[in-house]
Amino acid sequence: MPHRIRKLAPADLKDAALNYLGRYAASTARLRQVMTRRINRSARANELDPQPLMAELERVVAMLHRTGLLNDEAFAEGRARSLNRRGGSRRQIAAKLSAAGVAQATTAQALAGLEDELPDAEFTAALAYAKRRRLGAFRAVLDESPERRRKDLMAMARAGFALDLARRALAGEEDS
Repeated sequence: MPHRIRKLAPADLKDAALNYLGRYAASTARLRQVMTRRINRSARANELDPQPLMAELERVVAMLHRTGLLNDEAFAEGRARSLNRRGGSRRQIAAKLSAAGVAQATTAQALAGLEDELPDAEFTAALAYAKRRRLGAFRAVLDESPERRRKDLMAMARAGFALDLARRALAGEEDS
């Protein structure tokens, strides 16, 4: 017997949203996307109008904002910090936050906060990226050939780092 998709009731939306936020850090746009997909799937399977559930979703999102459980600023700051530690460039962090549905102003604020917190955040990220990918001075077997150096610089550029920053990070300069 095929799996039957349960008919969603307006009261189910709050629980479903809280459950999702309990499992994943999410922006408002991402939560809306996930919940809208769920509403549409249920409405199609049960031949119902999704509009009453969509209206309830907006009330749930507003309630989550009021209570502070859904906060794009906090999401953006946490995500920016996390991506920076892993070696994400400012450009890469901005792209990932944008893909998560975070507003451009909120992204800029999170990146500015990151710079305030860690004055040389971009270089720290470049160094972390080079270490994680074992590029340049962090390679297990040192290879200083021009071809290898060019490839390492290209990898750093694709990750969104400026040329001078990439060169310093690949040289393994720990201080700025």
